[in-house]
Amino acid sequence: MMVAWILFIFLSVAILATDILIPQTRADDNAFRRAAMLCLLPMIIALAFGVYLHFAYRPNTAVPEGANQQGLLTFGTGYLLELGLSADNVMMFILMLRTLKIPPTDQGLVMFWAIIIAILARVALILTGLALVTRFHILFYFMGAFLLLAAVGMLYKRHGESGLGTRLIRVAGKALPIADNYSGRRMIVTVNGRRCITPLLLAIILVGLVDVLFAFDSIPAVFGITSDPLIVTSSNVFAVLALHRLYFIMAPLMDRLRFLEAGLALILLFIGGKMLLPLLGGYGSAIHIGITTSLLVIAAILALATVASIAVPQKQK
Repeated sequence: MMVAWILFIFLSVAILATDILIPQTRADDNAFRRAAMLCLLPMIIALAFGVYLHFAYRPNTAVPEGANQQGLLTFGTGYLLELGLSADNVMMFILMLRTLKIPPTDQGLVMFWAIIIAILARVALILTGLALVTRFHILFYFMGAFLLLAAVGMLYKRHGESGLGTRLIRVAGKALPIADNYSGRRMIVTVNGRRCITPLLLAIILVGLVDVLFAFDSIPAVFGITSDPLIVTSSNVFAVLALHRLYFIMAPLMDRLRFLEAGLALILLFIGGKMLLPLLGGYGSAIHIGITTSLLVIAAILALATVASIAVPQKQK
């Protein structure tokens, strides 16, 4: 088990090193192809890690060596779920960086440091959540109910989250000394003898904070797939590590993927309902939703939401 954790940490550091060595400095149509190619790298690494889990990872030493743990399916389902929810987060990040007027050349830097903040915070939340769920199993059902409420809110308040970034910026402006002018890649400047943070540092802080807020939806969702610490942590972290490139893929497509959020709401409804099935007693025990079924449902909903966004033209106002 320790070998699997070491491999996971090594691969995560390798992806971060790639982000440093091959920075993304544009967010226009010309950068789309390059971002798409670079986004494949963390996805391929995540897939390879899932294959390793399938053949070499044994979370329970009491299980015979030849038993099929469905490691690849379990990890793949959790990773696909987190990747889809991360795509929804990216839409929020695009709106925030537009509001803060961060130049396209510096948006990659914002995303890189925000991802570091998001990974540290998510790992802390996951480990805390695992400890609480293990000790108080009833919290598992509260997570399921929370996902149902989050899904309903996402369906009926589709545009409510877009105002979240504006509100956070307004609150931050009252709580922190913020410079009015953009100062390149400087994080802190002195204005009239007072030290102020720049819009660039504010963007890094807010994007990282928003990802942590959205993690309260995504982390309970992956608990609905598995409670294994390594799979929960790795699926989350690998999905977050793809955000840097995913941002530059979705920036030119943001206005077209209008059904994605509705699709993600349906996925949260599905996972939340699955987590609450045991509360139905005998009826719930008769309904078993396996990992393969979960993977097919999540993949189908994401595919339909994407195809519908492209195929169905948006009505002119």
